[in-house]
Amino acid sequence: MNKSLLVLAVSGVLLTSCGGRNEKYPNTGNAAYETMMGAMTSLSEVEVGNNYYTTSALIVRDENGNRLGLLSRHDKVTVVSLEGIAGKENYVQVTFKSMRYHNIQTANKYFVSFKYLLDRIEDYKDFNGKYFVIQNLATERLRVYEKSCDAKNVCLNKMVMETEMAIGEDTKETRSYVGSYRITDWWKFYQDHAAHYPSWYQDNYPMPPEAGSSFLKWFKNKYMPEVGGKKKGDMRGAFGWYTAWVGPNHHSQWTHGTVGWGSDKDDLIKATKKTFTNIFANPRSSGCSRMNNEAIAYLREILPVGTPIIKVYAKEALLDGHRSNYAKKTNHWSYILTKNNAYSTKNFSSDKEKVESRNIPMNRRLEEGTFVMDTYPTMFNFTDGEDLGSYEAKTNTTGNVYRVDESKMKGVLYVDAGLLEDYAHPQHEKIGKGGFRDEIAPDYMIMDKSIDKSLAVYIADKDQPENDNSGVVYYDSVKVDARGKADLSFEEEDFSTEISDLYITGTEVERNNNPTIRLQLGIGVFANFVLTPVGDDEWDLVVSNETLNSSKSKVKRFVKRFFKKGVSAPVDISIGKNEVTIKKNQGRNIEFSYRF
Repeated sequence: MNKSLLVLAVSGVLLTSCGGRNEKYPNTGNAAYETMMGAMTSLSEVEVGNNYYTTSALIVRDENGNRLGLLSRHDKVTVVSLEGIAGKENYVQVTFKSMRYHNIQTANKYFVSFKYLLDRIEDYKDFNGKYFVIQNLATERLRVYEKSCDAKNVCLNKMVMETEMAIGEDTKETRSYVGSYRITDWWKFYQDHAAHYPSWYQDNYPMPPEAGSSFLKWFKNKYMPEVGGKKKGDMRGAFGWYTAWVGPNHHSQWTHGTVGWGSDKDDLIKATKKTFTNIFANPRSSGCSRMNNEAIAYLREILPVGTPIIKVYAKEALLDGHRSNYAKKTNHWSYILTKNNAYSTKNFSSDKEKVESRNIPMNRRLEEGTFVMDTYPTMFNFTDGEDLGSYEAKTNTTGNVYRVDESKMKGVLYVDAGLLEDYAHPQHEKIGKGGFRDEIAPDYMIMDKSIDKSLAVYIADKDQPENDNSGVVYYDSVKVDARGKADLSFEEEDFSTEISDLYITGTEVERNNNPTIRLQLGIGVFANFVLTPVGDDEWDLVVSNETLNSSKSKVKRFVKRFFKKGVSAPVDISIGKNEVTIKKNQGRNIEFSYRF
């Protein structure tokens, strides 16, 4: 196999496999979308001045019937006139915020078919199902969880499956977006509008390359469908076996399979991180989340329309370092992939027992196999973006594929419990946002303050491959809320002090919190500080505004003596056995010590 030819082919195609266009179908540009009409069947049902939402991708035309571009599903339009286009049925004049849409040409008037409009969006925001999905873009891992909450709505969810995925390439145009989404449709053997990426299987298409074939074969002309007497297509089966559409504000970034058969497992997913591939190509997607075909078929089996897919860019941790709730490391699901209902949202299950119960003949069966899934949660360490080159981020599991600065990261994802603690999407130019504007994640993913973190693990001694956790050293996380003593330079007596919200894992102080220190200078007289992380391993002791603005003479004298050049000073933090020492060495020294 010619490797250079392969990677050059992969490079151009994978980056653009989430879009398209076709003039053959007059309303939507697509055979399947042409059937996805709304509830309105008569022009008399349309009211001028009302807002409506598109039920599918929808062609926009000018008053002469010329195509101007394509709206996306759930885009909002306002009907301004029932007078349509001469010679075309079912069109009404609309207006919309054109800057929101891509490739819509400017015109005096805009028209769409009213049959693809609805007066509401079914957004599934309050969907109440058994499972939900978290995709951590930072580590390129997709995890499925079973919701588990008690009577007080305190949740400790159970991970059902974990798999590696490939996300959008690290460019402005192709990065994947974070956000809280819901599955709006499942497609079997999906293809893009223009059929540049013909579906993995259709009855009137040539059979795809055989299992075990080189990836180069999926680009060959012989496997493309014939349109108008000519072969058409750039890459066969780029969306794999199943595709989950999501919304709202989806940016056309779906979750789907890839080329190859189930028996090929996740070869192409692994290839995205191989050295040779990344030297010559950008092998990830243009924003979609791509995984192996067995994994996406299993997701199609257990996740109904409405299921939340939450995309985050987060540091990972384990709430229980022993993972005592995970006795089994793998689980098995047997499947039979059939030819039935190709390129349809009305597709049947691939579960083997269900396929067998339908008595589908052998000549309609494509592949039979068993998906061995990883059911043992694995955390991956985060590497600061300043310490990463683009090459290293592409080819290693660094926990930071887009090289975001650690200072922009907030909170953690507990991968064994499906919970976010103090998480916010990074405020960074590389992190785009979609999904619901007012929701980072559903409530059952937000960690309750009452949950015990005494067994939590925030740092593993090395990144571990999936389902292989040998050699990882785990430390209990300790919260320090303690009284101690403070030694101030040139003062004969020790002063009383308190510290709160300091978290220690092993010999490291966690940097996701801002611990507070209270120093008693006299009866009823206190100076307050905040420990603030700066740089990679440095901390500052920052004087609180309350202390700076205090009217008490002892506090004023203290600040003047110990913080002559400002309101903060660097400190060293050292961890001993059951003791933490915080020492200010700039100017007059202060040393705080606490037993825990």
